[in-house]
Amino acid sequence: MIKFLRSIGIRRAALLIGLSLAFALLLGLFWDDESSEYAEISHNMLQLKKLDARLDRDMLRIASFLMVQYDPLVMTTNNLREMKDKIDPLIDQHDQQLKDLFSTYWQGVDEKLSLLEKIKFQAALVRNGIHYLPIIADELKESEPRLYEDILVLINQLYTYHLFSADSQFNEVKRSLEQLKQQKLEVTESQSLLDQVLFHIDSDLHGLAKLGLLKRRYLAIPSQHNFEAIHIRHEANRIAETSTKRQMIMLLMVVVFILLLGLWQLIRSLHNAHQEVNRAWYRLHDAVNNLSEAFALFDADGRLVLFNRCFEEFYPWLKERDMESLTLKKMQTAAGSRVKNLNLEGDAILDVSPQGQYLEKLDSGAWYLSSNNRTTEGGLVCVRSDITESKKAESDLRKLGRVLEQSPASVIITNTEGIIEYVNPRFEKVSGYTAAEAIGQNPRFLKSGDKTKQEYNEMWSSLLAGKEWRGMFHNKRKDGSIYWESASISPLRDERDKITNFIAVKEDVTAQKRAEDQLRMNATVFDTTAEGIMVTDDENRIKTVNPAFTRITGYSQEEVLGRTPNILSSGRHSKSFYEDLWESVLQQGYWSGEIWNRRKDGSVFPEWLSISAIKGEHGIAKEFVAVFSDITKHKENEEQIRYQANYDALTGLPNRSLLSDRLNQAIAAAHRENWMLAVLFIDLDHFKVVNDTFGHVVGDELLQLVSARIKACLRESDTVARFGGDEFIILLQDVTEMDSVANVATNIIDHITRVFSLYGREIYIGASIGITVYPDDAVNADSLLRNADMAMYQAKERGRNTYQFFTASMQQHTLERRQLELDLRQAIKRDELEIYYQPVINPTQNKVVSVEALLRWHHPHRGTVSPAIFIPVAEDSGQIGPIGEWVLKRSCQQLKQWHNAGFSDLKLAVNLSSRQRELGLEASFLLGVLAETDLSSDYLTLEITESLLMRDTDEAMAWLSDFKALGVSLSVDDFGTGYSSLSYLKRFPVDTMKIDRSFVSDLPYDVEDVTLVRTIVAMAQSLNLSLIAEGVETREQAEFLVDTGCDNLQGFYYAKPMSAKELTHWLGSDVLETGTT
Repeated sequence: MIKFLRSIGIRRAALLIGLSLAFALLLGLFWDDESSEYAEISHNMLQLKKLDARLDRDMLRIASFLMVQYDPLVMTTNNLREMKDKIDPLIDQHDQQLKDLFSTYWQGVDEKLSLLEKIKFQAALVRNGIHYLPIIADELKESEPRLYEDILVLINQLYTYHLFSADSQFNEVKRSLEQLKQQKLEVTESQSLLDQVLFHIDSDLHGLAKLGLLKRRYLAIPSQHNFEAIHIRHEANRIAETSTKRQMIMLLMVVVFILLLGLWQLIRSLHNAHQEVNRAWYRLHDAVNNLSEAFALFDADGRLVLFNRCFEEFYPWLKERDMESLTLKKMQTAAGSRVKNLNLEGDAILDVSPQGQYLEKLDSGAWYLSSNNRTTEGGLVCVRSDITESKKAESDLRKLGRVLEQSPASVIITNTEGIIEYVNPRFEKVSGYTAAEAIGQNPRFLKSGDKTKQEYNEMWSSLLAGKEWRGMFHNKRKDGSIYWESASISPLRDERDKITNFIAVKEDVTAQKRAEDQLRMNATVFDTTAEGIMVTDDENRIKTVNPAFTRITGYSQEEVLGRTPNILSSGRHSKSFYEDLWESVLQQGYWSGEIWNRRKDGSVFPEWLSISAIKGEHGIAKEFVAVFSDITKHKENEEQIRYQANYDALTGLPNRSLLSDRLNQAIAAAHRENWMLAVLFIDLDHFKVVNDTFGHVVGDELLQLVSARIKACLRESDTVARFGGDEFIILLQDVTEMDSVANVATNIIDHITRVFSLYGREIYIGASIGITVYPDDAVNADSLLRNADMAMYQAKERGRNTYQFFTASMQQHTLERRQLELDLRQAIKRDELEIYYQPVINPTQNKVVSVEALLRWHHPHRGTVSPAIFIPVAEDSGQIGPIGEWVLKRSCQQLKQWHNAGFSDLKLAVNLSSRQRELGLEASFLLGVLAETDLSSDYLTLEITESLLMRDTDEAMAWLSDFKALGVSLSVDDFGTGYSSLSYLKRFPVDTMKIDRSFVSDLPYDVEDVTLVRTIVAMAQSLNLSLIAEGVETREQAEFLVDTGCDNLQGFYYAKPMSAKELTHWLGSDVLETGTT
């Protein structure tokens, strides 16, 4: 080829090349003319594809709430429209299929833009809703902390659904939402906040679902597919437009150009090729020799082609061989056992792969990172890097790591900001926190609050100044327990002496601190305890005593050191007692018990002594510790307790416990001797009234006087015990006849009914006594007491202040009363109770002013039961509570019906029992009844007994004041039968007094009743109270009461109690002017 070129001459060759280039240039210009339109369309299509992708990206960012400013989106939209204006004219010259494809694509773009506007709007709504959720949820944080946590979980689920949009997550959020909607809060404000939160969560959930649907509709638009179709069609058009001839010419010209260019290059480079090869060889050789790694190149036959000096230095034994004739196989043979091949993990390998890296360990201790790689000709490139130092450093690091991992001390490494970067296993064990929990936190999360902020500031000042800090930390474990640590914190510096980290080495000294605290506490206890402590050696000589020892015995420490405890011996215990004591101490290591010792002043005292042996290494006692306390006071207290356990503190009489013991003993003796004995159950009549009226001080002294009078009536062999409250039990032994028992009862009643003079007052009470006899009535203590109790109640029912012997019929009476109580419990449910109403008349106006509610019980078997019978049962059993509430509610409902029927001025009076106050009746209940019945409190009067004013006056005052505050009136029922005084009436907020029927029945003929009624009327007028006289049955009584000034009258003279239906008819009759409207 060179000869040919030389034959045609350099000029012709240059001319040929020039003509070829000129022709190629013209052809290129012609080709460019055809391809310029294609290039422009292609360029615009590339820009269009980017804009489309940017539009998709902006949609996803908007749907994910990552884009809140839409200026870039507006720009992208404008660029899309401009691109359409550019592309449409260019494709007008193309076939219809390309136009249709572009038309379809633009329709997709328009649909995308339309959906994008909806996505923007929906995303803004949901984003604002989600951002608002934590704000309104925080308002529940204080009032409903548990509910607040549930709402945070629900919000977290909502965020998760927003991120992943799975149907299962939608359903999970929906379920949680429905569960929270079931929550009903007592506080209205909290319920409103909860409803608001749940409404927003529900709206955001459906908003996210709608947003997800819009996003899926957007992504379903096949714009990329349409774009690919346009691209394919455009490429097909371009190829079709290029003719075969033009392709052939172009191909030929390219071949000619390549040939000419090749010729020209060949001519230029041949004369330099040899020199360049030589220079390259020397450069390669120099470069290889200057490598810090060992390098060797073997050809495909395994012969050494190229190596550097490091290769010989790495393998010293190769210097003994001819390197020119060295082969790969010879090199491996020469290495032999001097080299161990390992994989990168450090495991031994037998065969070295021709490709990849492995480790070589020489018997000299050197480590090489070896790499073998095949050349394209099948040769092998071997590279060895000396990693001996790094291996040593790695080993040192592993050792250091093991030191840290196995250290008995906690190690923490933080950065200069105090953030934990490393903790060792000991730290995890001591603190209870895992490394994952601790790393990234500040050590202050361990603080127990014991160290002050100033102490921490001083610590950090020292550390930041580059100094070591030593001290103690009082930290808190993960489980909340507190522990002590002794810490040494030092700064870590880099090679420029700059502090990069801090390392804390901490030792758990909790046990040591506890031991120190225990020692201090023991010393404090030793010095301050009230018990005497004495320590003796193995020869029982006193080594030390505490201050309490001196205080109890009178001996100082100096007086007893070196002496034996015999100096305290009282002489009250035998030699065998002490021998048994020391045998127990030496064999069991411990003895405790009561012992008598002698003080320095010679006085003998009891003490409780505990002796413990302190044993040495071989189990032999080397010391003894004796702890004792003076129990003189304790012994006295025991005697006092024994007395209090058996005798009543107020009266000094035997109590229930001692009575039970004596009664059982008496029964046993009576059984042996064939005796009779009698049990008398005494209950004081009217004692509670005295106690409530004059106070507990008077009541207590009265009980003492009663006790003395009862004892004066008995023999020495008889027993009188206080059974409780105002109840006494008398045990009469060796009874021969019933008359003697009756005489004792009569004598007791006679003594008790005599006047008692206390604090300038004359007080009268009585006694009801029940009597039962052994063995006629019962043969055990419980039955005797129960029989006597029944007999006592029978005596009360017979008028009080008498005695009654037990009979079998009394037991039947008790059973009947219990059955009555059981029936009464069902009376409301069975609709057996009915309220009757008795009118109260204003005689001057001849008008019904009010009605009094009176309860009746229609028993299915007993018939109508008298209130005098079932009301006491209801009060004793507590049934008066629900019954009283029922009466209040039902009577108020009835009064409202009468008002609606036209009797709008009619008022209602309802009786309240003091027992209802004890059972918890509150004004709030009545307020609810008034609200429920829509009844004004002005129409309701509550009647209370006179005795209620006398009981717990402060509490009664507060209770009645609560009712009075509602606006109801208060009336004192049965006035004059109790002990109330003018001062009580002035204190209590009463409006009306009712004169008891017992003072009305003999009017106007009984002089005493006339005087009493006139006095009551004058008292009421002076207190500005209205009056009602009950039990009016004759015209004479009515006229006298009217003339005396009594406001209102009630009784059979006007009307008997009636049912609601009967009273409705009566009110509508012409019997009286009822004040109807």
